[in-house]
Amino acid sequence: MSQECSIVEDLIPLYKKQALQKPTIAFIEQHLASCQKCQQLTSSKQLPIEYLPMKRTLSFFHIVFIVLSFMFAINSSLLGNQKGFVISYALFGCLSYLFYKNIWIIFIISSVPVFVWAIINNLNNELYTTSYSLTEIGALIVGAGYIALLHTIFALLGAAFAILLRRIFK
Repeated sequence: MSQECSIVEDLIPLYKKQALQKPTIAFIEQHLASCQKCQQLTSSKQLPIEYLPMKRTLSFFHIVFIVLSFMFAINSSLLGNQKGFVISYALFGCLSYLFYKNIWIIFIISSVPVFVWAIINNLNNELYTTSYSLTEIGALIVGAGYIALLHTIFALLGAAFAILLRRIFK
């Protein structure tokens, strides 16, 4: 397989959708005139599976955004008596959705850090745990889940706002 074949095979889906510029179309058609393998790929209804998946990578900016979101989640808490956490978490959810475009990621990064933080914070607080009994640990987990749920609700409301913005400005 030549390098030219690789290029043409990558461009076939766009060629079929007629989403290429004229010079690129001319290049592909010139190649197809002399290459039976690429002709077969073009004439088939579906491309082989090996040509369909896209590689997903985690970029430096994604990692920075995730770290910042964890720090934000831990610092903005209902227990910290910050009344602005509702607005800030909704803004966090909105920006996170605009960045990731995936509601499950918003759910995870708005709930997991808060849940873990609430457990760790309250394990060290004598008001919540004194004997580390099963009942106290259970209550601690339920309380942490409740706090995480509150944060997640506001983040998801922000994400819903982002979805509306994307549909309006589409």
